[in-house]
Amino acid sequence: MSWKEKKEVKWLVMTILVLLLFYLLSLNRSWFQPIGVVLNAVFFPFAVTGVLYYLFRPLVEWLERRKTPRSIAVLLVFLVIGLSLAGIMMTAGPFFQKQFVSFVAQVPEMVEFVADGIESIRNEQQALAPPIRDAIPNLSQEIGSEWNRYAGSIASSMLRVFNWMSNALFVLGLVPFILFYALKDGDKLISKMMGLAPSSYREHVPPLLKDLDDTLSSFIRGKAVISLVVGSLLLAGYSIIGLEYALVLAVIGMLANIVPFFGPVIGAAPAVLVALIQDPVKALYVILVTIIIQQIEGNFISPQIMGKTMDIHPVTVIVLIIVAGSLSGLIGILIVVPVYAVVKVFIKHGRRIFHA
Repeated sequence: MSWKEKKEVKWLVMTILVLLLFYLLSLNRSWFQPIGVVLNAVFFPFAVTGVLYYLFRPLVEWLERRKTPRSIAVLLVFLVIGLSLAGIMMTAGPFFQKQFVSFVAQVPEMVEFVADGIESIRNEQQALAPPIRDAIPNLSQEIGSEWNRYAGSIASSMLRVFNWMSNALFVLGLVPFILFYALKDGDKLISKMMGLAPSSYREHVPPLLKDLDDTLSSFIRGKAVISLVVGSLLLAGYSIIGLEYALVLAVIGMLANIVPFFGPVIGAAPAVLVALIQDPVKALYVILVTIIIQQIEGNFISPQIMGKTMDIHPVTVIVLIIVAGSLSGLIGILIVVPVYAVVKVFIKHGRRIFHA
């Protein structure tokens, strides 16, 4: 085993132990319920603010390098964001809304289509001779139980998302204020953190914060750019093959691409269902388009944008997603990879500090 492989195994074992600790703590989650309520209330607006901060900070810094006062630069960025959103809503908004309403209206037909497929498998299996029927697994029952389990999990996650969206007015009202001060005073964080740190460790604070900043900015900006490119390619591919609801399905694929590892499969599932209902042959085209785009993304786009900043072994990602999904659902899946990367940064600097 090479040194790099040994290092990755060490990180994987350490991650499993940490996640096991969180699991044991979750068994007594009632002790932490008050803290969880507070964290749940502040998580969404601060998470959105953090993402927007890393996306728009380069533009603020670009304006500042051209002798624009930082406060004015932030206001100009806000103006650009507002005008961009207004332009998108005026141009693509009505078309997207029309497709989305039609897509939602067809959801019951998709569910019925899946149910009919399961029933067809059941009938085909029942028509076999008893020895053959008994020798193979009950596919319809297994598919049905898996469908119910995953449908229930997805429904539960979507319900939580809609519950968060019910506070959208509060979030939309709060995020701009937090984002303004984050963009305006974010560069002062290092000096403030140094003031809080013990004097013997202050020299280690700037490199630690810089490493954390580089890790988070690379992940957030990289994911945003990659998802936008994937969404654009999906829209082009779906439009070429004549798939209905191409814009809505491309947006779903773009958002699903944020989910590590399993995102492309999740995003392609609605498109495959729509294609099967529209024309079964198109389902093969959808799968082909998805495979081609994921090959382009995995071999050309991600290496160029993400580089080696988030160099995490795929087995580690799978373990992280499985454990985080079982403990925290959709939110855990979305944040587990950057949290893991941040923990690696802390451990790396901690070892450097205490072995100095």
